[in-house]
Amino acid sequence: MNYSDSMFYVVNEDINVRGNIGVKKKIFAQLRVFGKHFPRCLMVYYAHGMAYLLEDGCVIEKEVALSRVECFKWYCEWMKKYHCRWVYMRCIIPATYSYLLFLREMKEMGICVVLEYPTYPYDDEVKNEDILREDREYRGEIGKYISCVTTYARDTTVYGIHTIALQNGVELQENPVRRMRKRGTNIHLLAVAGFYFHHGFERVLEGLYRYYQHPGVYDFYFYMVGEGSEKRNYIQLVKRYGLERFVEFCGVKTGAELDCYYDNADIGIAPIGLYKMGAVSSAPIKTREYCSRGLPFVYGYEDLGFTGEEAYVRKISNSPDPVDMNEIIGLYEATAENRDIINDMRNNSEKNFSWDILLKDVLEYMKDS
Repeated sequence: MNYSDSMFYVVNEDINVRGNIGVKKKIFAQLRVFGKHFPRCLMVYYAHGMAYLLEDGCVIEKEVALSRVECFKWYCEWMKKYHCRWVYMRCIIPATYSYLLFLREMKEMGICVVLEYPTYPYDDEVKNEDILREDREYRGEIGKYISCVTTYARDTTVYGIHTIALQNGVELQENPVRRMRKRGTNIHLLAVAGFYFHHGFERVLEGLYRYYQHPGVYDFYFYMVGEGSEKRNYIQLVKRYGLERFVEFCGVKTGAELDCYYDNADIGIAPIGLYKMGAVSSAPIKTREYCSRGLPFVYGYEDLGFTGEEAYVRKISNSPDPVDMNEIIGLYEATAENRDIINDMRNNSEKNFSWDILLKDVLEYMKDS
């Protein structure tokens, strides 16, 4: 390994959009791990007609790029200037002719490229038929230039390309263990997310509506922390179902404010709408964050990091069915004021969900290439 060489992390979205807070945290967490293994780590991204080059989170170069073609040109210029030997890149959808040319140029430069698919398959997530049509035209050609991809599904190949199965991880120092609430007749639910359609939180709202038709001994309070495209739909459902007293939209929270919401929570709600994307399995960051903080949670798909049999989870159907609140009551009664459960969750996170562990196979592949 030459100490003048560098590794580039290529991001094809604006990391500073409020809805991308979770993505940004993940990218910088991965970069910190890459920084332990490569002489120099840089990041490039494209936003608002500008291409940016960052080191240690600070912009060191920027250039006007009014199109993807211009953006790719600057990426390649910087890769040559900073002696890039390795690239880890989040995939672009749709794949385009100019994208293939970018991949080809990196291959001709002798760069080892690993391409990450945060979601796969993703056809059901893309609502624009023109975008999907273009992607289908070119994505089958990606394997000519890329020999390894990572994905959070169980697939062994993506478009015929060798796959390293990846899980999302957490930085434990950023996710302190929550304080434990006293057991009572109020159950506090918490969803921390970007409120995209695949989160499926309408299933909770519909479940609450059904529950309150014939309420039991428990009252539910649902705290929805975040912003996103689905928030308006959730607000409309809350009004339609008359749940204003039981649902609070809290906005984006970070740091100590976010910690307080975790301290006040009993059960976390992870994504429960992946069926909308045609996805069966996944490994979202949120379940790892809930686990690291010791917050029992509900999810609705095959999670690569959990069997569904753990004492602190409830795996529900990957379908549009309303959440059965009795399932949540059962989880609450099994975990409330149980310090051993919290310790088990934290230990699981330390052993299995740190980025240093999860990126091991990717690092080995890149170093050997």
